[in-house]
Amino acid sequence: MLLTLDGEGAIYMQIYRSLKKQILAGHVKEGQKLPASRVLAQHLGVSRNVVLLAYDQLKSEGFVIGQVGAGTRVAEHLSTTDMQTDVPSNKPRSGTVSDFKLTHQASLALAHWQARSRPWSTAGTPLIHDFRYGDIEVDSRSECIWRRLSGRLFTDSVYQYGHPQGDRTLREIIAGYVKTGRGCNCSPEQVCIVNGSQQALDLIARLFISPGSRVMLEEPGYLGARALFQAAGAEVIPVPVDSEGIEVSRLTDVGIGNGVIYVTPSHQFPTGSILSLSRRLALLEWAERHDSFIVEDDYDGEFRYQGRPIPALQGLDSSGRTIYVGTFSKVLFPALRIGYVILPENLVEPFVGLRWLSDRHSVTHQQRVLAAFISDGHYERHLRRMRKRYEARRATLITALTDAFGDAIELHGTNAGLHLLVWFRDVSLLPLESLLIESARTAGVGVYPVSPLYQTPPERLGLLFGYGGISVERIAPGIARLRQVLAQLK
Repeated sequence: MLLTLDGEGAIYMQIYRSLKKQILAGHVKEGQKLPASRVLAQHLGVSRNVVLLAYDQLKSEGFVIGQVGAGTRVAEHLSTTDMQTDVPSNKPRSGTVSDFKLTHQASLALAHWQARSRPWSTAGTPLIHDFRYGDIEVDSRSECIWRRLSGRLFTDSVYQYGHPQGDRTLREIIAGYVKTGRGCNCSPEQVCIVNGSQQALDLIARLFISPGSRVMLEEPGYLGARALFQAAGAEVIPVPVDSEGIEVSRLTDVGIGNGVIYVTPSHQFPTGSILSLSRRLALLEWAERHDSFIVEDDYDGEFRYQGRPIPALQGLDSSGRTIYVGTFSKVLFPALRIGYVILPENLVEPFVGLRWLSDRHSVTHQQRVLAAFISDGHYERHLRRMRKRYEARRATLITALTDAFGDAIELHGTNAGLHLLVWFRDVSLLPLESLLIESARTAGVGVYPVSPLYQTPPERLGLLFGYGGISVERIAPGIARLRQVLAQLK
């Protein structure tokens, strides 16, 4: 059931109004059972008590009835007058065109967007200590260099159409960079420039997925990939992840050819585990044996703080089964929608054809600026500066969490990336998840649950802490506030 909250007043009243509109409009039929309060609370990211308050209000007005053991159902024999009250008309002012109905893909996309936008909303209390994962710092020195290069390279030629595969110079530079920096094996002809990694996944889905196709994803894993593949019509099969990455032995038969396995082997999202060498080799062998393809999302492989950088899975592939996805958004700034895909040679032409149908090409001018930024050495210097800053925040966050919670938590994914995962050992905290998130936001602290990244919810409370976008001075006070919030709830 899709509910849209209007953001006005108490949350339980927003849920009540949304459900009432669904009932009055006939979208929820008489006698139909409403979702269990616990299920709806988890879906909306609120506490169960909030949902129960909304259900009680509906009961008091006669819209629903509740029976022990039978759940909450829409009341029968609602009067015609009731059914016409407060129902906004969405029909055209003239004509006989029927109400617009969303496609299956659009409906899934809407549901995922609404679920994502709620916890990331900045409405209400300002988040002074926001541990939102995915955020990064924009370096002022690199910003000045970027502006200078942008002015110098803004010539008449940038007004013309570009090639859908991307600027040749940039593709040559990327091919050289991933060879030395990530251990990939490719030529410039195998590199395709895209508008960020999300577009890369969208084009990969168009390349492989038809309704009923099966795609295997890490469990837990990146919600953006799961949502996209589901919207494309795929059956998404979760594969467990442990300390060595995806459990290759748990992969299932994906059918006849063109199966897809999505992995983040260099820094698994969100657990931070690294796919071991033995499993990398086993995964490549499995893909070849089952005529399947591996999508390797190397979303933050540049940021590693302990040990040597982990080479890409693509560099081990001798049978052309790996599609490598990289992005510059997590290194430079998110608004730079430039990513890249390294494809097996036989997939380049169909991928480029899909890109041409999609949006022709990425912005020509920005591609040239990025090429100059890398070739002039600014990119490597930028990486060194940012690694040093993020390393300081990472160390501060680990110390603050350890001092605040001690043995009550487990830390995962601490050696790389821009976030870490915290598991709370006390299983009784799990029912407090929604209330904890809401209470922390009221206290000005933004923390984010790991549960939405699971298809089967975890059995204990897990929180993701991003440190890319928060200043080092705000980390320890934010954790101290969170500790106070949790103590009050317990």
